[in-house]
Amino acid sequence: MKKVLYPILAIIVFVVMQVFGALAMVAISFIKNPDVFMTIARAGNQEAFISYAMMGDTFAWALTIADIGMVVILAALQMIDWKYAVNFKMIDWKTAIFAIVGAVCLIFYSDILTEWLELPDDMSKIFAGMSLTVVGALSIGVIGPIVEEFVFREALLGSMLKGGMNKWVAITASALVFGIIHWNPAQIPFATVIGFIFGIIYYKTGNIVIPSILHIVNNSTAVVMMVMMGEEAENASMAEWIGGPVMAMGICAPIIIIGITWLRVFYKKYKGERFADTPTVAVELSEPTSTAEPTEIIESTEQTNQNLIDNETVS
Repeated sequence: MKKVLYPILAIIVFVVMQVFGALAMVAISFIKNPDVFMTIARAGNQEAFISYAMMGDTFAWALTIADIGMVVILAALQMIDWKYAVNFKMIDWKTAIFAIVGAVCLIFYSDILTEWLELPDDMSKIFAGMSLTVVGALSIGVIGPIVEEFVFREALLGSMLKGGMNKWVAITASALVFGIIHWNPAQIPFATVIGFIFGIIYYKTGNIVIPSILHIVNNSTAVVMMVMMGEEAENASMAEWIGGPVMAMGICAPIIIIGITWLRVFYKKYKGERFADTPTVAVELSEPTSTAEPTEIIESTEQTNQNLIDNETVS
């Protein structure tokens, strides 16, 4: 029952806490300025109401509260194995460097590919506003990535792997859920790709340490760009800096080859403990302890039989 229940439960917890975050956002908006809140609410302008609720650090605080609540609930449901989930000591860093370099290359290329798709970005203005506050920058760059790794790698993917699901099915399924649940069209393809990459790393290392580091670096880089570029960050394009999406994808083609190669080396060389494939145990038949030749055994048996006959005759 747990094989089916726990993965679904992880998704339910995430969705419920997102709704809770929205309610917390409304509550914080009211607490900060009840008069303005009630004036906008009475006007019945939904767009103005949402814009007001997301102003400043209100949305960031609500999101942070919801994120912390997710981890608390998952821990209470025993869906986080603390022995493995954040264990730095169990990581083979010499081999893990292949995963880090490979993942960075693939994330960079995936970002350019996503820009080439030119999907609508419904969250760019919200994230840009959040990044200008301390709590918002921390929420996007640090807290959010760690919490998402607890939810989608440790709780969701971890429960599927422990339930006996095929590793590639589990990694792919968790990556798709991770992408879709972002809701924002511009984020879905990119989130799905990095979800797959982080899933492979999680499966081999058995914890969320490296995926969390990579996730933090990715999101924090975006935060720094938004802070430095201000309003221009909304229309900024890495591909355009290189010469356009098509040229960027061509010039950066070697990057994806390096990324896949290094990630493959990591996958082959890394010896994980938690989700490692069960090794086939070879059972060897024990050799006879006697070193006597067959002919010697036969002759000894015949001599023993003859002695028994002689004894009977003497009797």
